[in-house]
Amino acid sequence: MTRIYLVRHAEAEGNLFRRVHGQYDSSVTANGWKQIAALSDRFRYTAIDAVYASDLRRTQQTAQSVTVPHGLEIHIDPELKEINLGEFEDKTFGEFLYRRGEQFRQFVTCSRDFAPAGGETFAQVAQRVSRAFLRIAQAHPGQTVAVFSHGTAIQCLQASLRGVHPADNLSLGHPENTAVSCYEIENGELSIVFENDASPLPAELSTMAR
Repeated sequence: MTRIYLVRHAEAEGNLFRRVHGQYDSSVTANGWKQIAALSDRFRYTAIDAVYASDLRRTQQTAQSVTVPHGLEIHIDPELKEINLGEFEDKTFGEFLYRRGEQFRQFVTCSRDFAPAGGETFAQVAQRVSRAFLRIAQAHPGQTVAVFSHGTAIQCLQASLRGVHPADNLSLGHPENTAVSCYEIENGELSIVFENDASPLPAELSTMAR
């Protein structure tokens, strides 16, 4: 059986300053590093065989919660990166809403109609991240792997694993920073153990609580 822990990155500058950081390469905040320390405690006694992260700094920084205490290297996989938001990258969310109100509403509802100039659709992200997830699972039969990715990318993957479009899977919600999901694959069959669990994160460190 292969077990995959799917982890959203810690709080990053875009989360704190409310900027659109899809593939914009922002860093983890001071509070994010505290979240990483809490995540490290969570995985302290979990045997991990391999670690993967996107090619953006915030996932690689978060992956240190596992690589440093367990003495592992990070395998970089660009297909795990966040949605490309094209013309909206590094704009404030307020500007996005003010100048492109309808597209903003499409974005927050994972609409099938969302197609930012120079960016990606949700379906394209789902296909890309699903491809990476399956490739990683196939590369580590019988092992346990930690995979570090991004909020919308994870939402798209979770929808894809259910065979639906992200717009049809909104009830699961957007994962908290450092939220963990767990999946098991055995004989080609996928089981969802749990998803978007941030319960070990102290309330004072929660990004969404603020």
